[in-house]
Amino acid sequence: MDYNSPEPVPPSVKVAPALWGAVFSLALFPAVLSGQGAARDALASFPADTQQLAYVNLAQLRSMPEYPQIRRRLLDRQLRDFQEFLRSMGTDPDKDVDEVVLGWRGEASGGAGLFGRAEGRFDPERVRRFFVQQQLPFRQHAGLELYAYGAGENPSDIFFAFFNSSSAAFGRLRDLEEILDVRAGGRPALDSNAEFVDWEAELEGSSPQWGIATGKAAASQAAPWLAAGGKLAVDPGVMFNPVRAVLYRVDWGSTVNAHIVILCQDSDTAGSLSALLNVWRDSRQRGGTAATPGLNALLQGLAIQASGSRVELTASGPMEAIDQVLHGPMGGGAP
Repeated sequence: MDYNSPEPVPPSVKVAPALWGAVFSLALFPAVLSGQGAARDALASFPADTQQLAYVNLAQLRSMPEYPQIRRRLLDRQLRDFQEFLRSMGTDPDKDVDEVVLGWRGEASGGAGLFGRAEGRFDPERVRRFFVQQQLPFRQHAGLELYAYGAGENPSDIFFAFFNSSSAAFGRLRDLEEILDVRAGGRPALDSNAEFVDWEAELEGSSPQWGIATGKAAASQAAPWLAAGGKLAVDPGVMFNPVRAVLYRVDWGSTVNAHIVILCQDSDTAGSLSALLNVWRDSRQRGGTAATPGLNALLQGLAIQASGSRVELTASGPMEAIDQVLHGPMGGGAP
């Protein structure tokens, strides 16, 4: 059932930019062990062509003394629409949302926006009453009601659907409808990709935020980083051609400690990529590209080495470096 609103609805808000800035700005959060069922549920409901996945355990982050700084640096950037929608419906996202999984399908699929799932404590019936009482429009798809944050007429408007009182999904209309189709069995799910299932299993429980980017997606994210401050001898697309995926997790505190794994096709390509990245790091340090203290600290603490078919990167730096990463030349990656 659709309801037509006789008065303006709140203006649409575009999805907050930058799923990840690049390979080195992908990882921004700490390591705490816990069950993370939302990630497995996302694999079963996200479309099979999903290129990037980012998991956030807000319940764990809220228990950390650094949470106010973490929230200012990331949560308002990526989850603003979802937070504001919940607040307008009487739900406090700072207390009632425990887990969020974000996905991105890439420009080629037309899925340039973020979409996701959230686990927590919701009141779907209250939301429905609000929309009916205010005569705000909503739609139905795959047996569920879709509520728009905005007029619902702009392609960038965000829609929300509640599976039950503890689980919700959100995204642009096309992406959300495909999530619901996948959930209903009408489209293949991301868990049909055995590699993605293995990567999720490796990361699950390792940190309150972790993520996965396929090789193609990682290359587009890394290009601004690698090219910043000088011309590269190798095109980033060529450099990352043998990359199957990038996995990341980070320990957060007064010092940020990041661990990134680049999965290559074989040990030879891993060795070559490791050598190229070491040359890149050293040249940027010698050339003074990282002019800000925070970025200098990240580069100085960046260790790169090949281990079999993997290239492993570890880095550490002050919390202030994150702002420089997010707002510098490497901070404007995927939508």
